[in-house]
Amino acid sequence: MTTSIIDGRVEAAELRRAKGGLTIFRSITFQPDTGPTRTIKNAVVKDNVASELVPGAAGRFYLYNAFDLKGVHGVRTRDGRSIYGFAANNKKLFLILGILNVAWIALRVFAIDGQVPLLAILLLILAVVGFIFMGKGENEAKAQFEGDAAYTPPA
Repeated sequence: MTTSIIDGRVEAAELRRAKGGLTIFRSITFQPDTGPTRTIKNAVVKDNVASELVPGAAGRFYLYNAFDLKGVHGVRTRDGRSIYGFAANNKKLFLILGILNVAWIALRVFAIDGQVPLLAILLLILAVVGFIFMGKGENEAKAQFEGDAAYTPPA
């Protein structure tokens, strides 16, 4: 997973949908204090962080890119507020996928025909890899945000 920081302000935030504690933006455009604008498409953000991503909001924005997901996991505003929230719902989905595939394999082997379905094995591998990478991504994002706790906004 990669993480990055943008010091600047939100120029535009186009909402796609908000459901289940997550907000998905079509795009979020940032204007860094130095350099060209930066746009993140299909950003997945926890609702508590998404509420801070409104045009004109200024501060330090913490971005992540993990297992084909990207978004904002934290904000430190210029007025001193700190908001953190990593969109870890996909980690739960990978766990559920893994459990379902173990059940599918067990059902097939012990109750149906004694065969191990190849698709279930491949999906189980995907679930384990996805769960591990999302967990590592969450840990890295939290470490980045907590490691920058001494940040003071510019005057």
